[in-house]
Amino acid sequence: MNTRKDMKLEAKKSLKGNWGVSIALVFVLIAICGALEWVLTYYSDRMYIGVLSIVISLITIPLVLGKTIYFLKLTKGEDSKFQDLFSGFNNILKVIGVAILSDVIIIIGYILLIIPGIIFTFMLSQVYYILAENPAIGIIECLKESKRLMEGKKIDYFVLMLSFILWGILTGLTLGLAGLYVIPYYEATIANFYLSIKSQKSKDILIGY
Repeated sequence: MNTRKDMKLEAKKSLKGNWGVSIALVFVLIAICGALEWVLTYYSDRMYIGVLSIVISLITIPLVLGKTIYFLKLTKGEDSKFQDLFSGFNNILKVIGVAILSDVIIIIGYILLIIPGIIFTFMLSQVYYILAENPAIGIIECLKESKRLMEGKKIDYFVLMLSFILWGILTGLTLGLAGLYVIPYYEATIANFYLSIKSQKSKDILIGY
């Protein structure tokens, strides 16, 4: 498995020459999600708030998959495009199913205790990457594969995310402006994490671990 330093270096390399598209994609994603959140807040006292929440989820969840597809292509050196942001709608039923089942499992974990909730969150953290690479995979199989990939890797994942804490503080201090740099950098790094653990698990299988 690659080190955190390697993952971040690879992320910067993959972003070189692609910063403009990556920043534009992140900006549009944030703008869409922000607008939808405003709509939800504005109509929070209306009777059809439940229906509105469902509609918003049907928009935002595929966008998250689309963002994942873009950054996964980017880190793999494939032809990543801004339009990838909307490619998640091509597999909308599958990604909605994966998101709902993942959220249910994670919520159950938090109901039991905080620690199981955190463990389940990390355990299912790779579902979007798996679905991005394998659109035909079943919902249950997607969750199982994330569980398999994250076995023994949860601490590594947590430490990798923790290494961005200063960047997160900077984003807050700049009222989100720094996020246009930080988010693409973070997303490319996390995509590299997925590729790294997938490669490591494949090697483990080959040598019989």
